[in-house]
Amino acid sequence: MISSRILATGDSLSDPGAAMSARRAFPLRTLMVCFTVWLIATEVLIFDQIKFDAKAELLEQAARALPEPRVMVPTERPSNLPSGAKMERL
Repeated sequence: MISSRILATGDSLSDPGAAMSARRAFPLRTLMVCFTVWLIATEVLIFDQIKFDAKAELLEQAARALPEPRVMVPTERPSNLPSGAKMERL
């Protein structure tokens, strides 16, 4: 706690009590609040990563369980030309 003691005319700065009252106390409460916020944020990030990894694993398992597609992909475009017409490649 910060001391509100005001130095009187008879007080000396060499007096240990006067030096302690003039210096601010270490902000332990602020440090504790910052550490708590950091700890909570770290835990949230870790649990979020674990949840993401679990969902990715389930998605991969579902993708492996599906049958592979048996679709034939044509290598050439079908022509709409009449049957008697000739087609040449360029």
